[in-house]
Amino acid sequence: MANHPTGLATASGVVDAALFSQLVGDQQPDPQALASLAAAELRFAELDQAEHAAALARAAAVNQTELRPSGPHRADDWERGWAENLQLLAAGAPDALVPKYNRHEVLRLAGRYVQALTPQFEYQLYTALRHHWFGRWFGDLTHVVEFGCGTGTSLELLAARFPDLELLGLDWASSSQQILAQLAARTGAQLAGRRFDMFHPDPTLQLPAGAGVFTSAALEQLGADHGPLLDYLLRQQPAVVVHLEPILERYDPAEPFDAVARDYHLRRNYLRGYLPALQRLAAQRRIELLAVQRSGFGSFHHEGYTAVVWRPRRGGTA
Repeated sequence: MANHPTGLATASGVVDAALFSQLVGDQQPDPQALASLAAAELRFAELDQAEHAAALARAAAVNQTELRPSGPHRADDWERGWAENLQLLAAGAPDALVPKYNRHEVLRLAGRYVQALTPQFEYQLYTALRHHWFGRWFGDLTHVVEFGCGTGTSLELLAARFPDLELLGLDWASSSQQILAQLAARTGAQLAGRRFDMFHPDPTLQLPAGAGVFTSAALEQLGADHGPLLDYLLRQQPAVVVHLEPILERYDPAEPFDAVARDYHLRRNYLRGYLPALQRLAAQRRIELLAVQRSGFGSFHHEGYTAVVWRPRRGGTA
């Protein structure tokens, strides 16, 4: 089932409040999200029919190449990747923490390929999406924990928006913890980092009472091996869990535009079965499934920005 916003109002334009409302499924998006969009002026041009067909063929061709699948064997790759960002941060480079995978120019938007006309289009729209979901769910909390925090851009965003929040970033790469230490020293944010392996959750790590949990482009690395982390979260009883992740089950394999992204997702061994697991838990009344919103926005290859929000029911365990 596709379940994504479709139909751009114009072949070229800007991501305005109306389009953003479609992406988040809310007629009254978060004001700070809209302010960030207005400041960024995210302009795009929709590809014409021939260009769209060529992009679809190119995406399909990429899927036939040797794509490296996700999994625990990638730990060293992420260590090296975040170490590069750490070096850029130490050198004072602008946008040192923006991951390299957020830099596509042909993107997926509302069921079509579009050409980004604004620098850092993908990252800026991703930032607006984060603002929206942060504003909806984290404004009344005292603690937020991000699993798979990488370079800490989401924690940096949270610290600037909610200065009183106590923040903890978890990642399996030591370079991530070094980045967070530098960010805390430079900004004065209440921010700490700790090593954490989502494939083998550390039972000694107790989340603060009433903490919110966030993940983004992190669970994708788990493939079908998300059971241990889900069990851990159920035991920890966070106040709310907010994911921005690629969700396999939101694609419609009968639609070519979806099928090529779904194929990429599977070949990369990205997250699968997680949403159905949450839906089963909701049917058993172990959790409340608060939101599932496919944005219809993504990189050239797939959509990594579906929002899934849930919280355990009191006493609910796996």
